[in-house]
Amino acid sequence: MTRPDIRSGALIALEGIDGSGKSTQARRLCSALEERGLPTVFLHEPGNSEYGDRIRQLFERGRSVSPEEEMRLFLEDRRIDVRDNILPALAAGSVVVMDRYYFSSMAYQGALGLDPERIREENEEFAPRPDLTVILDVLPDTGVTRIRARRDVPNSFERVDYLVQVREMFLTFCSDDVVRVDATGDEDAVQREIQEQVEKLLSARGMLPPR
Repeated sequence: MTRPDIRSGALIALEGIDGSGKSTQARRLCSALEERGLPTVFLHEPGNSEYGDRIRQLFERGRSVSPEEEMRLFLEDRRIDVRDNILPALAAGSVVVMDRYYFSSMAYQGALGLDPERIREENEEFAPRPDLTVILDVLPDTGVTRIRARRDVPNSFERVDYLVQVREMFLTFCSDDVVRVDATGDEDAVQREIQEQVEKLLSARGMLPPR
């Protein structure tokens, strides 16, 4: 297996179940890094490809394809994002902050019965492994309550019973470079913990300018 790893930047992925605050925290992290003078790129999945459009249709209209076909759509959308956005930004020395990446595929499609390790292998054939993955952890009831507060009705990816399995899957991925952050608390406190983890990484890489 060939892993693309030509980078002078850093790749950081924020992961977690729906309603865990990924998008908010990813954008706040980008702003904080830019304030420190680091070139930063924010990306989210699904992307803006034709495959990403089909995935969004599944979100809105309900799942109408097999788990294997769903996985294929995510894989092809990510392949385009890696080629067009992620690898060029890393090669240019930017910090790339992802709002979801392939650990989401491992968790969400893994909860549908696909093998998470096979999903990892298929992705890492073309997608660089993050330097740091932060799993924002909330209970599924909390996530769905937040979803309802912002747009009333959860979609087919956001059922509590399904998110229970997805959360359990995410927590099995924790390792040296995949860290759990409790995202149930105050938004500022969650951001401070994320920044602490990111600053530790970037300082070790010699990328973070002194305050």
